[in-house]
Amino acid sequence: MLNNIPSVSFMALIDIFKISRKTFLNPTGWFGLDLFKMHNDITVDLVKSAVAKPVPLREETFKQAMVRLKVSEEELADIKNTYLFYSVVFLILGLIALVYSFYLLFVHVSISGWLIGLAVSALLISQTFRFHFWYFQIKERRLGFTFQDWWDYLRGKKGKTS
Repeated sequence: MLNNIPSVSFMALIDIFKISRKTFLNPTGWFGLDLFKMHNDITVDLVKSAVAKPVPLREETFKQAMVRLKVSEEELADIKNTYLFYSVVFLILGLIALVYSFYLLFVHVSISGWLIGLAVSALLISQTFRFHFWYFQIKERRLGFTFQDWWDYLRGKKGKTS
């Protein structure tokens, strides 16, 4: 019967009532220094990965990509028109969301509605960029363009894209 009672060591009892400097004065624990360091490391890693130029998986020309993806000239023309259509639709929706967000701000004085509307319009306009950039690459029949090349194309500067 007595064998079923767990034995408690004397050292375990001392650890329960142990009083040290950290009992009353522990600024690193109060501040959460370990957690703070971990969050800073994660933030630095995220910023580094966002700023670093991604390495392309493969180097290929536009024609090689067409052969690899088995896309014909007719399909390519259809894809190009579809991307242009999508970019126009997303631009219109993004502008509608932007106007509506300012309507919410000025008529209903809803700052949260305005912020959500701005976020939605930013998302839609980013999709506009995405599809128009793909359209631009297909139209120019070349891969590897930069944002600056696309921007110059929009502004009508022809010399930068070739």
